[in-house]
Amino acid sequence: MQVERTRHGPFERLSFAFDTPTGRSQHSVYRLGDTLIDAGGTVASAELLAVLRERPPRRIICTHQHEDHVGNIAAIRRAFGDLPVFVPREHLPIITTTERIPDYRALFWGHPEPSGPVEPYDPGAVFEDSRVALEAVLTPGHTPHHITFVARDGGVAYALTADLYTSRPLEGWFESAADDMVASLRRVAARDPGLVVLPTHGRVKPDGARVLSDMADWIDREAERVRVEAERRGTRDPRTLAAALYADLGPDLADLGSGGEISRAGFVRSILAPNRSLPVDAP
Repeated sequence: MQVERTRHGPFERLSFAFDTPTGRSQHSVYRLGDTLIDAGGTVASAELLAVLRERPPRRIICTHQHEDHVGNIAAIRRAFGDLPVFVPREHLPIITTTERIPDYRALFWGHPEPSGPVEPYDPGAVFEDSRVALEAVLTPGHTPHHITFVARDGGVAYALTADLYTSRPLEGWFESAADDMVASLRRVAARDPGLVVLPTHGRVKPDGARVLSDMADWIDREAERVRVEAERRGTRDPRTLAAALYADLGPDLADLGSGGEISRAGFVRSILAPNRSLPVDAP
């Protein structure tokens, strides 16, 4: 496991990465003073706890329900006491009960533990620490009710985007709605032209407003391609359309054991049958 600690204004990023048989796994959590933003996946529990022992957090706030963001809540509480945990209200039932996920996801992030009691928050909530205010902005698209935290410090605007932005845009669309994603990307980008994006996966983006806007434009263009191809072929079947549009890109992650949860067909589905509620039916 490779552990990297970097500083970005008032935020510390703790990144965890390792190689798997099907690709490289990397995810990160952020710290602002005594507040931990997301709890990471159990695949990195030992490494995360080792770093946090230097100065245990006093609060956790989570962006959404996925295992690489909430998996370690219980482990952190065992290590450092029953600290308060805040989660999006609509994700509370999932976070407090989920303990098994598909094996392909556990390979990358580990099986989560049920969190125990948590406190819900709603979009617009503000969490303050170290004289910095974190505002919870509703940014659905990756999953319903997803939250991005935005903050300003010393004249610089930051966005902790969780999975609003990922660098591999044809993947991770099982629970998604492409039109919501576009709107969310543009909403956050409009906050400040000098926005610094602090994502869970991939590198920090000092040119965050441009990166988010470019991603929104790309999704819009691809969505139009999908609709045109669907009309031309007379089908709305996501697998058929994904095979026709993206065959030149090589193997699909659907071939690596995701059962279609993470696949190019999922991207097509997010355009033609966008998902706006949880839970989501199997693909």
